[in-house]
Amino acid sequence: MKFAFLFSSFIHDLAVATYVGGAVAMEFILGPAQRAIPPAQAQVMGEKTAERFLLLVWISLVLIFLTGVWRLYLRGYIGGDALFNAPLTLEFAYGRTAFALFLVWLILVINGALITFVFRPRLTSRMSAGVSQTQAQGSRDSMMAAVQWIEWLTRIDLVLALLAVLLGASLIWGGLF
Repeated sequence: MKFAFLFSSFIHDLAVATYVGGAVAMEFILGPAQRAIPPAQAQVMGEKTAERFLLLVWISLVLIFLTGVWRLYLRGYIGGDALFNAPLTLEFAYGRTAFALFLVWLILVINGALITFVFRPRLTSRMSAGVSQTQAQGSRDSMMAAVQWIEWLTRIDLVLALLAVLLGASLIWGGLF
């Protein structure tokens, strides 16, 4: 039982580190690098890195959820007697903090879905031959709006991921609030 908890903790922490590290890299390394090169090259660079990064994001989010629930189960919060005195309810700091972590995770999933399924397809769409000037301008405007949304959601993800790390670490002492 102890090995299972340690192994799930390792996988959980690795997934969190991957997510947070990726968010930091996107905000402070990839974003500035893309702004420093010509737009056509930035688009290709963004497409290639986004494909790989989104795969890591989704794997990390799934692992964070599964290992988080599994850790709660192993500690007895789900389906057994808790190792700590406080049960997993909103009446206690541990429960409120765990619930806050779930809400943060849910927002990260929603942001990831928006980026993956709404905004990113706008960036990868191609114009067909014979489009009018107005259609081409509309397509460019849509792409620029998608870029702005992705940048904004990525910054929100970074802040939320750092908040999740602080909330998760506070669980060692019984929760934050």
